[in-house]
Amino acid sequence: MNKIAVSLFAVLFVAVAGLYFLQFSRSADKKVSVKQPASSIKNASGESLRLAYIDLDSIKEHYEYFKLKNTEIEKDKIRIESDIENGVKKLEADRANFLKRGQSITQEEAERFQMEYQSRYQALGERRESLLNQHLSNQAKALDDIQKKINQYLEEYNKTARYHFIFSTGEGNLTVYYKDSALNITEEVIEGLNDRYKNSEK
Repeated sequence: MNKIAVSLFAVLFVAVAGLYFLQFSRSADKKVSVKQPASSIKNASGESLRLAYIDLDSIKEHYEYFKLKNTEIEKDKIRIESDIENGVKKLEADRANFLKRGQSITQEEAERFQMEYQSRYQALGERRESLLNQHLSNQAKALDDIQKKINQYLEEYNKTARYHFIFSTGEGNLTVYYKDSALNITEEVIEGLNDRYKNSEK
């Protein structure tokens, strides 16, 4: 779901498309006409290719497990921001209270406070970086888990559906430039995913 993954998927898509073109073409002279229906494309055994796609944006919006994980990630991000913000407020409050002493502050006290202030400020920065890194790691694990569940479900789903390809489309992801809405199996997949998630919670 990052730029590298999209780039790798794009390269893989082009490679697979090229291989299938070479394998399924009857000859160099015979080309698929623009007006020729996609269902007439045959594989090596003469069987018509079956294609389908799922809309990832719809899955994000309607798959209950995805929504749960997304909520958890958002709450974790808010918690981190609140934690760091409270730390900065406490640091600035201590600084303000120290400065209220005005002329009674000695040179030694001022230098000691300045060193302590810088040390605490640096520690806050390091804590923020550490928490954000952990947050990104948790986010990546959650996305991997979601992807795994979708892949596992599609593998079982396709035992009876028997599609040759099930592509994914969505904003920020590699898309198929033309897609027949009759091939959209997103609602069925969301229903199946949610049923499985509900059963796993029982």
